[in-house]
Amino acid sequence: MLEPIPFDLGRWLNAPAKSQVTSDRLMIETESQTDFWRETHYGFTHANGHALLFDMPERFSAEVTFSGRFTSKYEQAGLLLWESETRWIKAGVENADGRANLAVVVTDGRSDWSMAPADRAVSDWTIRMTATETAVIVHARGLGNWQILRVANFAAQGARIGPMACSPLGEGLQVEFFDFNAGPVPDEPLYISG
Repeated sequence: MLEPIPFDLGRWLNAPAKSQVTSDRLMIETESQTDFWRETHYGFTHANGHALLFDMPERFSAEVTFSGRFTSKYEQAGLLLWESETRWIKAGVENADGRANLAVVVTDGRSDWSMAPADRAVSDWTIRMTATETAVIVHARGLGNWQILRVANFAAQGARIGPMACSPLGEGLQVEFFDFNAGPVPDEPLYISG
């Protein structure tokens, strides 16, 4: 069973100039040229995106719900699981190819990126990450049931997790986060109901 985590207990990784944090709400306004990416294809490394992070045990599930108006190319928001500048996972909504997508980037030395079209009718998305002994499982939920986005070969060690938002090419994306919850890995972490 996941339990609420107050936003005001988190620690910033690259705090934005504009944010509002209360126990049950977080608002981030992104700064320009912020991102998390490492080397692959583009050849650059960025680790300056905004994230409010929380310590976690090695095995856990965490989820957050958020809404934002994604207009600039590659604008993104969701969850960031962070170990270091060379090991992390981000998952959420990203504006690419002229539309909102559900995207996951797994970085272990170098980044890789996967995405699928997001339902245009959804304004509030929930992203969940579950860290098991051998993998991080990423789910998304919009209007219906949970959807599996990724089973990543990634054994989390000493990770922190929390809401993140970035604007690689623009700035000023406003994202509101709420319902941040965390707890133990469920009995069946791959197929979660509800």
